Amino acid sequence: KQLETQRKELNAKIKTVNRLIFKAKKDQNNALEDLKDLNQKIEVREKLIATINLEAKLLSKEISSNEKKIAQLHKKLAALKKDYAEMIYKSYKSKSQQSRMMFLLSSKNFRQAYKRLQYMKQFTSFRKKQGEEITAQTVLIAQFVDSLRLQKMEKDTLVVFENEHRQNANFATNGVSLNCMT
Repeated sequence: KQLETQRKELNAKIKTVNRLIFKAKKDQNNALEDLKDLNQKIEVREKLIATINLEAKLLSKEISSNEKKIAQLHKKLAALKKDYAEMIYKSYKSKSQQSRMMFLLSSKNFRQAYKRLQYMKQFTSFRKKQGEEITAQTVLIAQFVDSLRLQKMEKDTLVVFENEHRQNANFATNGVSLNCMT
């Protein structure tokens, strides 16, 4: 009876040990699957970070290109303003109504007077057109500057997003190595 009791106790212990072994194997398999999942997640995050980096580089190139365009537009605007100022100054010097009338009346014939009148209209039209062009250039520069600001904000957002993902990836990597060590 004593041996039978001892045998039953040993069988119970064997069953308990088998359950513990099975549970340990199951936990080990779960840990391996978790490790595979984390490695896959890290790989996907690294690809995401690489994509964000590429997008940020492309935005940097576009920003640089827009900055060059803005510089060119500023040069063109400065030249337009200078020409316009010179034209206004010369026009002011000879502005008096009498000189315009004298210019028309001093014509040798009607045809020449007509041509001079056409010239004065063209000159006025040219001045107006130049003023409109200056306004258009100013608006275009403002649009490029706004676009540039938006691109820079988008790039900054991408960089912050990239840093967050990089930190998450580093945290996940450190967490995996800590879990594997325990």
